[in-house]
This record gives sequence, structure tokens and C-alpha cells, in this order.
Amino acid sequence: MAVGLSFWFLALPAASRAQTTSMVQGTPTADVLTLQDATEEFLRRNLSLEAARYEIGVAEAERVGARLRPRPGLTFSAENLRISGPTPLNHLYEIGATVAQPIELGNRQGLRLEVADRTVAVAEARLTDVLRRRLYDLKRTYYEAVLARAIVRIARDNREGFDELVRFNTARFEEGYIAEGELIKVRLERIKFDTVTANANLSFRQAAIQLIELLGASDYERAAALDVTGSLEVRPLSLNLMQLRELALANRPDVKVAESEIARMESVAKLERSRAKGELTPYVGYKRVGVDNAVLAGVTVTLPFGNRNQGGIARAEAERKVAESNLRFARNRALAEVEAAYRAYETAREQVKAYEAGILDQANQSSEITLAAYREGAAELITLLEAQRTRAEIRTNYFRALFDYHMALFQLEVATGTDIKP
Repeated sequence: MAVGLSFWFLALPAASRAQTTSMVQGTPTADVLTLQDATEEFLRRNLSLEAARYEIGVAEAERVGARLRPRPGLTFSAENLRISGPTPLNHLYEIGATVAQPIELGNRQGLRLEVADRTVAVAEARLTDVLRRRLYDLKRTYYEAVLARAIVRIARDNREGFDELVRFNTARFEEGYIAEGELIKVRLERIKFDTVTANANLSFRQAAIQLIELLGASDYERAAALDVTGSLEVRPLSLNLMQLRELALANRPDVKVAESEIARMESVAKLERSRAKGELTPYVGYKRVGVDNAVLAGVTVTLPFGNRNQGGIARAEAERKVAESNLRFARNRALAEVEAAYRAYETAREQVKAYEAGILDQANQSSEITLAAYREGAAELITLLEAQRTRAEIRTNYFRALFDYHMALFQLEVATGTDIKP
């Protein structure tokens, strides 16, 4: 019995570090979701993305209005309708019909189209920004499920190990080698791992539910059968902070939104200035004066007095200054987020290196040595239990460090607006 237990503890470290795609125990294996599949489903069904796409449709509607010219006007008139006097009615009255077509000055239609195009560009940049942030949420949630699955495996392995230890000490108790109190301690420790395993399974299911919500689905019963296939591992990367800053300023969607807003406000300012020029309204019509028929024509010219759209021009200039301030803010925020994400990446990378450089092996070796000593009667049970707890904690913290490493990389992708690949 002791040999079997020793073999299990010696074999466990290598097996537990392996990344597999097996399901949590007791659930079906039919619904396995890869990150690529999750991303494709997310792009099809996520509700926040759908709302952002509709905003582009709203912006597109401005193009329709921008192409339209002012509507012509038709005027009917009747003058000199005699009430009294000696002049016959057919020598006095005048009736007519006039058609007038306003003509906008200052290339106003072209400027409206320019504003509409830039409004669409702003909406498209905002969609890209929403997509960037929601994809980060998706990746984070997906890898939270990956981390939870790894912790489930650790908890299950520990529980199975204590099952073996309970059987081993039960045999020793029955043979009279240990007191009943030592067996009870092992059983109590085994019960603790039932709770740990249950909590780990709960964390996995909660992550699965959040993942389904992000996908835009409402079938939350799917979470009971959902599994993920991602693995937590370090990717070899060579990152340069200066290049990351340049990438952020050149590619971040929120910076592009701010830049597009400035371009739009410049077009709006030109449009408002063109409105100060007014319009020409030529007209042509027919008039009947008594028994005579006549044609009339003319033009109405807006005089440069009174309202010359001073308010609209001032508002557009103020909004342009606001857009410029927003651009400076967006650039500063981009640089700050790159800096923070890069420092988080460095920290997480060093933590992972520290675990892989010796901490994991030391914890495993300590567990194995303590087990051998306990089997030979040279170590107390409490020493063995402490060694196993320490090893389980270090393994869990190692996976959390790997998770932090991936999250730092995802944050760098969000901060720079680009995919970071080996």
C-alpha cells in the first residue's frame, strides 16, 4: 500500500502540470469551445456590437439628407380684385403663378456630404473601439474559464491524493501501526478538499455563464456542458516599449475616433461658415393682367445684414476645440495604458519565470521527501499535510501567474490596438 501511495505522489507533479482539454468531471464532452469559435460566435451575436453597427446605419442616413437640394416653392397670387370703382374688373385684376428654386451658396451641398462622410468615419471608428474592448472582455472571460478549469484539476488531484492517503492510513490503523486520531486527521483534511473542489467547480461554471452572456446567447443551461480548450503557457516575445507607444498612437481606435472627430468638426465649421453666405432664389412665373398675359422672372438675394449664422460658426469653433482637447486626452491615456500594461507584463513574466526556475520543483521535491519520510516513520502527519498544502498553493499560484501574464498581453493588445504575436 505504501508503495502505491509513493508512486502516486511522485507521478502527480508532471501529470498535473500538463494542459489537457478534458471536461470537468461529471459533465458531458459534447460542447467544447475554442477561443476562435468563441470569437466568431461573439462577432455574430454580441448585442453591444450589434448596437454599434446600428449607429453606423444612423450615420449613413446623414449622407442621404446631405445629397438633397432645397425644395422649390410654388406661389399662387391674385391682386387688384375690385371691390368698388369705375374700372372694369377685366382691366384691373392680376393673377399669377410663380416657381422659385433656392440655390445654396458656398458649396453647401458638398460640405454637407463631407460632414456626413466624416460622421460615418467617426461611427466606424467607434465600432472598432467597441469591438476592441469587447474582444478583450471575451478573451479575459475565456481565460478565466481556462484558469478555473486548471484549478479544478488541481483540486481534484489533491482530493484523489488524499483518498489514497486515507486508504493507506486506514490499512495502517487496522494493522495497529497508527492511532485512530491520525486517521481522523487525514479524513478531516480530505473533507476540506471536497469544499475546495466544489468551489473550484463553481468558479468554472460561473466563468462559463459569463462567457455565454458575452456571446449574446440566453441558453445558460449550456454552461453545465461547456468546456474550453485554451492552455496557459508563456509565449516567447520580444517587446519594445517605444514601439508599443508608437503603435498605440497610430492604431488605437479611440485615438482614431478623436482624430475623426476633429476632422468632422473642421468640416462642420466650414459648413457653418458657408451658411453665412445665404442663398440665391431665382423665380419664374406667369401673370395675367386684365385681358393680357405676361411672364415674370427675377431673383431674390440674401442681404449681408442681421443673422449671418454667427451662433452656428461660434458653436462649431468651440466644438472643434473640444475635439482637439479630447484628442490630446486620448493620446495621453493611450500612452498611460501602454505603460501600465507593459509593466504588468514584465511583472507577470518575472513571476512565471520564478515559478518555473525552481519554486515548482522545490515544492514537488519537498512533498516527495516528506512523503518518503512519513512512509518510513521519520516525519509526522502534520508535516506531510503542510507540505501538500504548500505544494497545492504554489501550483495554484503558478497558474494564476500564467493567467496574469496572458491578461497583461491582452491589455497590451487593447492599449496598442494591435495583435501581439510571437
